Amino acid sequence: MFGSKGGSDFKAALAKAQKWSKTYKSADDIPDKQIPDSYDFRNIDGFDFTNPLRDQGACGSCYTVSFTQVIESRLKLKYGHKVPVLSPQYLMQCNYMNEGCDGGWSFFHGYLGENGYLVSEKCAPYKAKTKGHTCG
Repeated sequence: MFGSKGGSDFKAALAKAQKWSKTYKSADDIPDKQIPDSYDFRNIDGFDFTNPLRDQGACGSCYTVSFTQVIESRLKLKYGHKVPVLSPQYLMQCNYMNEGCDGGWSFFHGYLGENGYLVSEKCAPYKAKTKGHTCG
């Protein structure tokens, strides 16, 4: 559980956050009239379903940093508990389908995550550089 409120409050906020995915098979199935003007996963009834924003530093890793943060939030929403901070560094160093700090495509990280694995920030800390580093 995350946030400062009690367990029953969290369960209600989680149910509210999961309502769309449990009611509709895809975003296209949601009737336009039911879509709210705004919806912020940082505050659903006082609970934050995101991790803190990260600074990519002097590295062109926005495609990787944003990917890991989206996956962290999706895991929190799906399972309803905190998840480890994921490592952008691992993806930039080990995903041969992208160019490290020189840019890339986040969907290739999705492919790697689906067919391989992701690691935590603790396992591969962010260095904001990839030149001279190898996957290990």
